[in-house]
Amino acid sequence: MSKNNYLTFAYFLSFSLICFPMAGYSQSEMDLLLFEKKNEAVSEEKPSTSLFSSLKGEKKEEKKENIDPNANANESWLKSLFKYGKKEILKTDEDAKAEEKIKETIIEKQKSNAAYFDISNVRLRMTPKEVEDVLIKQGYRKISENLEIPNFIEWRSEELCRINGIVGFERLNACATKIAKENGHQFVEKQIYSRYTTRETIEVNYSSSFTDNLSYRVFYKSTLPMSKSKASKNIYINNIKIFDFWRRIDLKYGKPDNASEIKWGMGGKKPYLQAKTGQLELFDPLLLSLDSTRMFNEDSRLSNTQYYTF
Repeated sequence: MSKNNYLTFAYFLSFSLICFPMAGYSQSEMDLLLFEKKNEAVSEEKPSTSLFSSLKGEKKEEKKENIDPNANANESWLKSLFKYGKKEILKTDEDAKAEEKIKETIIEKQKSNAAYFDISNVRLRMTPKEVEDVLIKQGYRKISENLEIPNFIEWRSEELCRINGIVGFERLNACATKIAKENGHQFVEKQIYSRYTTRETIEVNYSSSFTDNLSYRVFYKSTLPMSKSKASKNIYINNIKIFDFWRRIDLKYGKPDNASEIKWGMGGKKPYLQAKTGQLELFDPLLLSLDSTRMFNEDSRLSNTQYYTF
């Protein structure tokens, strides 16, 4: 290579080393300016969030600010509305009380009406003759019958006999009984029936003639012997007897309305049936109360009798 050629090559080499770095520097500076402008435009459109703020859940809080605070309440109210209806949601205290009364009435109606119950076909408010006919057909035998006169009627009859010259305890008693019987005040107070083959007894109590002498209490008792021995055989036999009694109770009367007292009835002064092993009692408190009230009214009426004429 000649000297001139060598100088020419050196000149072009030095020129390229100076120009190309400056061009690259200008290009990179231009790219940097364009990237910064692009980032500024993006930052104006949407604020940037740091990694720390995103970890703290600031984005979730921004979303929550747009949620209606009453949305859950409205949603639950709507669910209740669809589930229970408008009347249930908007009902007043008076509506609630009325509904409670209706529920109580329904419960009362579901209870047993013991007025229609019977013990060996003997029901409440039967006459002595009706009771006797029913029990005799079932093999029972009447072993006793008590006749009674209301006290105030008996005492007034005795006084009337005494005024008419009757003396002596037996004669006064006979005279008072005759007057009461003639006026329809003597009544059957109690009857006792027994069936010896099965060792069962039925006692029936009656109201006075002021309420037509009707049965207000029927008491059943089984005198079937229960062994007191603790031998396995005797315990087994006793359990069979007890089981058979309660099985028959369940078949005839169903589940008691008051399980703790083993009692059927609608409560208050209404008729009820109560049971315990080997015993049954059918009772009508309303009839007994009515009988007492009518006797009291009759006594008050007779109290107006005038003994003096001055």
